[in-house]
Amino acid sequence: MQQRNARIIGGIYRIGQTIANNGLLTTYTAYNHNTNDVVGLYSLEFPPAIQTETLRQLLQPLEQRRTLQSPHVLQVHDWGLEGKYIYIATDPPRGVTLQHVLDHENIDLQRAINLLAQIAQGLKELHARGFSGLDLRPLLITVDAIGTTDRVQIDDIGLRPLLHALGYTSQRSQDIAYRDPRYAAPEYIHGQPSGPWSDIYQAGLLLFELVSGRLPFVGRNAAETGVMQSTSPIPSINQYKHDAPDELQDIINAALAKDPQKRFSSAAALQTALEALSPTFGRIMPSPTAGLTREMTPVENKDDITLRSTLIEGRNTQPIANGTSPHEIADTVYAYLCFEKSVEEIQEIPITQKNVIIGRLDPKRKVSPDIDLSEFDPHMTISRQHARIRFEGTFFYIEDLKSRNKTRLGELVLAPLKAELLQHGDVLFFGSVRTVFKIPGMRDIPAFNERIRK
Repeated sequence: MQQRNARIIGGIYRIGQTIANNGLLTTYTAYNHNTNDVVGLYSLEFPPAIQTETLRQLLQPLEQRRTLQSPHVLQVHDWGLEGKYIYIATDPPRGVTLQHVLDHENIDLQRAINLLAQIAQGLKELHARGFSGLDLRPLLITVDAIGTTDRVQIDDIGLRPLLHALGYTSQRSQDIAYRDPRYAAPEYIHGQPSGPWSDIYQAGLLLFELVSGRLPFVGRNAAETGVMQSTSPIPSINQYKHDAPDELQDIINAALAKDPQKRFSSAAALQTALEALSPTFGRIMPSPTAGLTREMTPVENKDDITLRSTLIEGRNTQPIANGTSPHEIADTVYAYLCFEKSVEEIQEIPITQKNVIIGRLDPKRKVSPDIDLSEFDPHMTISRQHARIRFEGTFFYIEDLKSRNKTRLGELVLAPLKAELLQHGDVLFFGSVRTVFKIPGMRDIPAFNERIRK
């Protein structure tokens, strides 16, 4: 189980769930005690030799970033120093990464253009404030929903140049400090200045990937990829998307021109070109979402009386069949309970509601929990209504429902009806049944397959 850290950072922020930890940088959700808001919190250990005044100068760009408010750009709220750490508070994480969307969803032509148009809008606002040379890898772009439409947000807050200024580098493609040549403009490859023109090139790479499902320039190694970015001709999008209009190829060509002077003159010009396709594809912004990026609205807290009234009587929901694919159950999957059936097979049981009861099916007593684990419990150690998992805004919670054989969160035996924060990767025991809690789109720390076998 991930370690729970109750400490306060900056005298304001109480750490909640660990989202990512790559050795250099840790990302959390946290509570702001002054406002009762949930925030995202970046924590970075700085080298001991660096002077405090130098650090403050390096962090000054965040001051201007704090004034930028846009639905398409991650909001920075606060930053500071505590001990040997830099912390940066932002809006809380919402939705899933664009990488997750690319990996798990079918993106039609209209949606691809809609997503890129919103990225262009975010770039326009960032460039107007003097921010450019951004990191636009899909890992640093998020997609969530407002109602039934996509909302795209650029999450780069300038961490990569900060890490480089502190002397940190990385060769791991998942790290913030890594400059992935697949998403690098030719001028960066050659050590020339980057600027808004470089971001337009990256946007062109993203457009090509969104439409075709692949990047235009990928070599056998980083060096070969860099050469291809600089010299290879732009592929025809019709090779991969046969119904793509000629106007789309024109946009790709203008965004991916090797010479920065031949690219779109601004992000606004790119956005205008995308919106010009509106008669063909319909309204550009925003677009209908797929199920995995649907907005998760907060669930009201229920007192014990309400909780008790939902347990035995009047539950009309059908229990989830353990062998059923999550895609056959519901469009929205909030999380999974993962059960290791064998060394080679890990079964994912989807959580498709914001409030679910885990237990054992008992037809004679007409008890049907939302998630029935009786298949994995030959010794009947799970109670009929054993535990509840609920989702509230950004956080998941688990509580034991006065079960006979208890619910354990790692080594912690849960007190009945007392909710505990539930994190991605946590090990849960329902009686003798061992599972791992997993949130789609979140990186496993450590690797999930290692964690589940411990």
